[in-house]
Amino acid sequence: MRLPSWKIWPVLLFQLCYCYYTAAQPAVKTDSLLQRYATDTFSLQRTGGPFFVKFSKRPKESQLQQWRILQPLSRYHYILQQHPDDSTVTYCYTANDNFKASMALLQQLEKIRDCDSITVQLACMLTDNTLQNAHIISYSPRYKVAVASIRKKDWKTVISNPVIQFADLIRRPSPEIIINTANLTLNRITYAQQQFPGVTGKRISVSVKEDLFDTTDIDLQGRYRPSVYASALNSTHALIMATLIGGAGNSGINGKGVAPEVQLSSADYNNSLFPDDDAYYQQSGITVQNHSYGTTIENYYGAEAAAYDQQVYTSDTMVHVYSSGNIGTLASSAGRYSGISGYANLSGNFKQAKNIITAGGTDGSSLVMALSSRGPAYDGRLKPELTAFGEDGTSGAAALTSGVVALLQDAWRQQHNSPMAAALGRALLINSATRAAGTGPSFSHGYGDLHAYGALQTLTQQHLLQGAVSKGTIKRFDITVPEGIQELKVTLCWNDPPAAVNAPKALINDLDLAAITADGKTWLPWILNPDPDSLALPAKRGRDSINNIEQISVMHPVAGNLQLQVSGAAVSTTTQPFYLVYEWIPVKSFQWQNPAPGSVSRAAQTIPLQWQTTYSGNSDISYSTDSGRSWQPVAQNIPLSNGPVNWTTPDIFQPVLLKLTLPDTSFISAPFYISPQPTIHTGFNCKDTVLLYWNAQPGAAAYQLYTLDKTSLIPYSQVRDTFIFLPASQVSSAYFAVSPVATTGWAGLRSYAMNYTQQGVGCYVQTLLADPTTTNQVLLSLTLGSTWHLQTLYWERLTPEGWITLQEQPINNALHLNYVDPQPPEGWLHYRVKLLTSTGTYVYADPVTITLIADNHILLFPNPVSTQLTILDGAARSRKLLITDMSGRIVLQRNLEGTQETVPVQQLANGVYHCGIYADNKRIYSAKFVKQE
Repeated sequence: MRLPSWKIWPVLLFQLCYCYYTAAQPAVKTDSLLQRYATDTFSLQRTGGPFFVKFSKRPKESQLQQWRILQPLSRYHYILQQHPDDSTVTYCYTANDNFKASMALLQQLEKIRDCDSITVQLACMLTDNTLQNAHIISYSPRYKVAVASIRKKDWKTVISNPVIQFADLIRRPSPEIIINTANLTLNRITYAQQQFPGVTGKRISVSVKEDLFDTTDIDLQGRYRPSVYASALNSTHALIMATLIGGAGNSGINGKGVAPEVQLSSADYNNSLFPDDDAYYQQSGITVQNHSYGTTIENYYGAEAAAYDQQVYTSDTMVHVYSSGNIGTLASSAGRYSGISGYANLSGNFKQAKNIITAGGTDGSSLVMALSSRGPAYDGRLKPELTAFGEDGTSGAAALTSGVVALLQDAWRQQHNSPMAAALGRALLINSATRAAGTGPSFSHGYGDLHAYGALQTLTQQHLLQGAVSKGTIKRFDITVPEGIQELKVTLCWNDPPAAVNAPKALINDLDLAAITADGKTWLPWILNPDPDSLALPAKRGRDSINNIEQISVMHPVAGNLQLQVSGAAVSTTTQPFYLVYEWIPVKSFQWQNPAPGSVSRAAQTIPLQWQTTYSGNSDISYSTDSGRSWQPVAQNIPLSNGPVNWTTPDIFQPVLLKLTLPDTSFISAPFYISPQPTIHTGFNCKDTVLLYWNAQPGAAAYQLYTLDKTSLIPYSQVRDTFIFLPASQVSSAYFAVSPVATTGWAGLRSYAMNYTQQGVGCYVQTLLADPTTTNQVLLSLTLGSTWHLQTLYWERLTPEGWITLQEQPINNALHLNYVDPQPPEGWLHYRVKLLTSTGTYVYADPVTITLIADNHILLFPNPVSTQLTILDGAARSRKLLITDMSGRIVLQRNLEGTQETVPVQQLANGVYHCGIYADNKRIYSAKFVKQE
């Protein structure tokens, strides 16, 4: 019978709604994200958000913005403010308020009982420091962050409070940032640290102007000076800069910076590129500020350049260090040097200032990198002033330079108990910078490469002079040049008053330097031709009328009296103070500089061998491990001017000597040490006792254990075994490191510092994983931290009657054990292991949960894995494999076609990963696996 037309439309509308509802409605609410973020209300309504939505394919960003995305939870799961009207919606629920909490916090909540409390960090606006159903421990009105204790049973009430924007766990510091690109040897920083052990930057405060670094990082711990000027944004770049400047090396050898005891502060560059308020520098005692950032090419004397010149000129003791920029191959589009590729491309007009230091970047061979921005400044002045190692960019070059400035200021304070003048600091750095003998400065490398040891040595030797001139006056200084000098070098530097913004020339007070040697010859400074067509020409001698830095070098000066003259060619102020710094290099000199005497180098690792010499010709290099009785070759026929020479150290634990041999002489280094680096592990972390252990080092008489104090690692205990038991009640820090100790008493290389509470090891158990097999069985994989005093292992499964033992097995010395449950029921399954110790105590692992579904015919093994995973699939089909780390970041993906596939994973770092397999844009398999060596 045919229905009337007025009845057809209601039927069709009902069928359409029913089909949409049944297509979107999941059959069973077993999705873990669904359980965590959705209410029990399945939503077809268009109002009443927010909504928890799953899509069958990832929506476009424009669509998510249209639906007012609140939070992405996965590639396909989202919290949206508006209901999405889209055919790709798998399901849509009204969201609960858990999306306002971190995943880590929600996972922790799921582990505790309703009567337990948890301490959390709440981003919220509190007017009276109270919050219903929560105990407020502290509140920061500036950051609008509260620390609160909340009972689990009150969680839903608290998180639904509109004043709360986000909730998270209280995070603890960990050494996750280990600087692998740092190199303190090329610029003689390591050698300076060894030769001047009392100069550590302890009396100096350095500001890092950019986003905020991690102030709780253990390499910076206890030395951060908080300030209202700091950025609210954290960045890894800022942490790397702070670590290069002043890392203490607590995390490991690569976490040590130039000045490991400086105080560190932070100033936000997002608000302003101008200098910070004087109150900030004065209240925090800051005398160095690092600027490792830039904008575009700005070839003019802008307001920021003038402001920095004014700030330094007024304060007299503040040093600003800038990176030159990473756009060295570009050309300026405006100004005097427009269209000239590879020159005049400093990134930012603030780098056009006269009274600052701008550092370019060199690679591991001390060659200026192509990306390092070059001078001249907009008015032809020499820029950058010097270069330093910065293989990943000039940011690192600036940070190393800032650290060396801090060392110089610290040494000066120890000598004079007063701040060092900024112009003197610049003069010391520039005069000690190294370049090939007889060559002048250039627009690419400035006055040469940063040389930390040379700058400190010049300061210690007091090879510096101070004076002031007015217009038309001359100040003269006499010094005595000894016999046998190969090169004499003198640098004049002064803080010049700021010029008017956009002035065609920045220099205001023009001073001139001249040197008259004992033979009556007059020597003028090196100058570069600022003409746009002559920028590549070598430096020549002449009068300098554009720079407030001038340098004279003389090869083989005549011994006797040397007169230095500084004249005021044009001085608009009453007088202009200035500083002179000088040094000389003997004709016959040789000095081993890396490895430094008494230092420890890592075994089986490539290190640079460095020296400084005035000798020429070719040489042979060898090493000895028996105090010079025999020698093994390192390199032969090496030109002395070609250093450094890279050497792969032998895999030994011994003192070593180096020898460089010339046809008529040889130079033997002071002893240094080569040591393998140990690795420290957590064996177990029980309520009353912690077990730490490490790999044995042949030849070691003992092992020195270190623990973290307020700012640095300090000796904790020396033991002869390769393990130690720590009473939990007597441990004040969770960070420990270890080094082997030789029979003669010297300590080898120290391990990376480890937080024993963050190694995934509880009371014996490191990981317990459960995975279904292709035969609908369950594979349990257990990894132990230690087997010390363990006797028996019990595999258990939870049943309605309680936990039952599936199998009992003795524990021998295996750290990885597996068990297959032969006949598990389908559904949600819970497994755990029970461990029996020799004292009769039972230790339980946290339970693991698995859903067993009969039609899942995919198997992944082995687990744990070291080199490659094998994936078996009972059905021949095209699939996509995604492997993510525990933070959700995709680390590996590939297409799978065969029923058996092998996937190499040796490139992955050790840890726990999630493996997901998808077919037709649907996840058909999910499992965790452990990657280890």
